[in-house]
Amino acid sequence: MALTVAQILDIAKISQFLALNDVQKGSLFSPRVAPMTPQILYLERKAVEWMYNLDPGNSSLPQTSAYLYSLCRGYNLQAQQISGTAGSISPVQPSQIPNPYDFEVSASSFIADGQSTVTIPAFIGFNVLFVRNGIPQYTVNTGQSYYSWVKATGVFTISPAAMTGEQMAIYPI
Repeated sequence: MALTVAQILDIAKISQFLALNDVQKGSLFSPRVAPMTPQILYLERKAVEWMYNLDPGNSSLPQTSAYLYSLCRGYNLQAQQISGTAGSISPVQPSQIPNPYDFEVSASSFIADGQSTVTIPAFIGFNVLFVRNGIPQYTVNTGQSYYSWVKATGVFTISPAAMTGEQMAIYPI
């Protein structure tokens, strides 16, 4: 299914905001590879949009909109899903999702007493839900308990460090 110029413009608008969100997350975690992507998407999108509004039948629009779509790299599929122009993706079978870790902290538990970082190779590619002492935790540091998760590498970090007797559960989602 070929995308129309109007659909590509919608995808580019959404991709621009997704890229901006990704760059802003980089200030909390690690610098992103292409921090200029939101600006590049904006400039190219505005140029294609201008020509499309001026002359929707312009012969250069298919090529320039295809170039704009290629600039949405890494964000175009998520943008298509948000805009409703995406096809469907087969759901993941429940048997493919790894089992959660549910444990009480001890000297020899999955996250041991005093430990704050662990690698979870089985969860790579998944998002995680972390529950500490029955309370779902957030990734935002508000000075209280929080966690961070790098789904590309499987590095899971909690703050403060684990203490003996705490109940913890880490679920792949």
